[in-house]
Amino acid sequence: MSGRFLSVSMLFFLLGACGFSPDSTFYVLDDSPLPTRSFTLDNADTVIIGVEDISIPTYLDRPQIVIREKEDDTLEMAEFHRWAEHLGDVLPRVVGDAVSERAGYPLAKPATLNRDVFTYRLYIEIMRFDAQKDGAAMLDAWWTITDASGEVLYRTRSVLVEPTGDSYPDIVKTEHFLAKKLGFEIADYYVKNLKNAKKKGAK
Repeated sequence: MSGRFLSVSMLFFLLGACGFSPDSTFYVLDDSPLPTRSFTLDNADTVIIGVEDISIPTYLDRPQIVIREKEDDTLEMAEFHRWAEHLGDVLPRVVGDAVSERAGYPLAKPATLNRDVFTYRLYIEIMRFDAQKDGAAMLDAWWTITDASGEVLYRTRSVLVEPTGDSYPDIVKTEHFLAKKLGFEIADYYVKNLKNAKKKGAK
């Protein structure tokens, strides 16, 4: 009888072990530090670039962090390493913050509310955004700036590559850097080509 009880107990133990899975780790692409003090903008009129919804490829439309294998044609979905937010939701915020950081003042934000308040609109289409462990991370994106009427002022493609480490925190850190770097490129274009034009038009 005791042997039968032991066998049944072992069966339940094995079934429980088979059903066990490690906890998932969730990562944020937006890792901006908390401000050291409270503040409210005196004037938000400088925020004139509205970042529209960002288009991402189907393979990124999931919570799992995507790793590209060395062969470059195979993808691994990290089941236990996930984004805390959908990439399509967080990228407009990260890019907008980077544009403002580069410019040195609040310049861009996601166009989630009244689009009529923005002088310019920014559209981004992600072609590729992934990494190889202990290899490189890549952000390949088309981006377009239009005026308020929808007329295209500038359109280009940025392919950004950075070396990354073997761990998921390393990969997340590198991909955040790439998203910020894209925002910096957009800000550089604005400062060089649109900022002064806006001032001339205001005279």
